[in-house]
Amino acid sequence: MDITILASGSTGNCYHVNDSKTSLLLDAGIPIKAIHVGCGFQLSRVSGCLVTHYHGDHSKSVKSLLKAGVDVYMPREEAEVCGIPHSHRLHYLMHRDDGYSSFPVGTFNILPFRVEHDTPAPVGYLIASRSTGEKLLYFTDSYYLRYRFTGLTHIIGEVNYDNESVWDHIEDGSTPAARAKRLFSSHMSLDTFLEFLDATDTCRLRQIYICHMSNDHGNADKISRAVRQETGAEVYVC
Repeated sequence: MDITILASGSTGNCYHVNDSKTSLLLDAGIPIKAIHVGCGFQLSRVSGCLVTHYHGDHSKSVKSLLKAGVDVYMPREEAEVCGIPHSHRLHYLMHRDDGYSSFPVGTFNILPFRVEHDTPAPVGYLIASRSTGEKLLYFTDSYYLRYRFTGLTHIIGEVNYDNESVWDHIEDGSTPAARAKRLFSSHMSLDTFLEFLDATDTCRLRQIYICHMSNDHGNADKISRAVRQETGAEVYVC
């Protein structure tokens, strides 16, 4: 599975995933021109875009993608907040009693799942390739994951901050208490991510991409070292 980071962070998030037969975008929080460049000006080969929630740093170019003929998948509640007009290429995630229904996009099987953020119905995605047998977990903007996963080979996951850095900034007055409170209730810490990994089947895990790290509260060296020590996998900070 080939993973390309087009953008990551509060200014925009977009990731390109390819299993040699099917090409996907994960979120679309950057200008459409940047997406064209990131896809090698071959946007017509992208089979779909999976959007996690309506915030602009994740959904900025959804309307442009639809106009360009790319199928977009996202929760109805999030699409309605965006004011996205009806389109035959806009696909709402289907609810079931215990979550969401899975669906295919090319050679990928997609399973959405709820995450914990401050929007109406934010989700992450479990993406399994029938072509390669690999399994990617993608989540961002969530302070906690309520589910556990098996057989993962790749993770693109948020570690927005480490607690020590946040408290240092609170004490020196550079981070207001209100901002810190939102971090704690809407984004994932290093400690929480490590707890998730400890409770997850990582025997097949090869690569972890740390995404959406805070410029102010994320220590890249500390975070990558801790995650590598926990899993033994290759770790990349986006």
